[in-house]
Amino acid sequence: MRSLVELKTEHEAACASFVKARDYTRAAAAAARAAECGFTLAGRSSGPVAEAHTRDAEGWLALAEELNGRAATPATPRAAGGARREPAPDPAGADEWLVAERPEVTFDDIAGMAEAKRVIEEMVVYPMRSPEKARALGLTAGGGVLVYGPPGTGKTLLGKAVAGMLDCPFYYASGADLRSKWYGESEQRLSRLLRTAQAQPMAVLFLDEVEALLPKRREDGSAGADNRMVTQFLADVGGFRDAKNVLLLLGATNKPWEIDEAVFRTGRFDVKLYVGPPDAEARDAIFRKHLGSAACEASVDGAAITAALEGFSGSDVAAIVHTAKRLALGRAVAEETEAILTPGDFETARTRVPSSLTAALLQEFERFRQQRFS
Repeated sequence: MRSLVELKTEHEAACASFVKARDYTRAAAAAARAAECGFTLAGRSSGPVAEAHTRDAEGWLALAEELNGRAATPATPRAAGGARREPAPDPAGADEWLVAERPEVTFDDIAGMAEAKRVIEEMVVYPMRSPEKARALGLTAGGGVLVYGPPGTGKTLLGKAVAGMLDCPFYYASGADLRSKWYGESEQRLSRLLRTAQAQPMAVLFLDEVEALLPKRREDGSAGADNRMVTQFLADVGGFRDAKNVLLLLGATNKPWEIDEAVFRTGRFDVKLYVGPPDAEARDAIFRKHLGSAACEASVDGAAITAALEGFSGSDVAAIVHTAKRLALGRAVAEETEAILTPGDFETARTRVPSSLTAALLQEFERFRQQRFS
């Protein structure tokens, strides 16, 4: 069995060979694997030796990023006679993650999240709307945004609204979608997805469950697949920095404390947005949206109902409305009367749909924010 040092040397030699052949995609992959070996060696060492391995691994990772940047804009080969020859299509494309129909959701359909909307508009919408002003400031459209917060607060809906507003291809994948039981295939699928989205003139790539996709790397190298996924992601995303195409990389997570620290560094998810429980105004908007045109007794006080739901998620509020509607329907069918919502329907629904956001969970997010981003 080859030692880790021997394996690292093989990857380094392969990288040099691929660079010589101008196959920058495979060269970047080899450099990323060399970096992965280096980080594992660092985790198995201590003191100056560990520091030396870490510096070497970071150097290989930086090289992988540079090579990915070159691979993003490959030269088109010329056929005999000087005519350009189109590159062969990738038989293993990433169309399985392309959402076929453009989402019809826009920012107007999302209650609250004012800060998240503002940041995304500044990153993508404004630079595209006023390109001259953006260029004067040295700004380009696109970038990486990590949206984190408790479940049911609308993080995935935010990504769909961005794609719907920009009228561009929308790619969606979760950690479970990209993982494979076969050795090396998970990181290949991730790399293929990133490259396919980046090849579009403009695209939104939404990565859900980022904590499952890019978990903390183990220093002992025992979680090899996880380590390879993180290293491949860092290498591929680093190569997008100088690309001319517009790629908005959105990540969503309910467990940001489980994500590898390197993912938070500059050049990946530069912006980190916390999305917490909706405020009173947002709860009222969610309530009214899901209530729709349903008939209610005059004594139904929507403002009072939503005021009592402080600390509930947006999905909790929606579930309470729909539960109340089902109660009204059941009564109308049993009594052969019109389906009209009563205050009692909402009171009963409130007892059947407890808040999914506990005080302990919200405190955990607050501790993470203060320790990591404040």
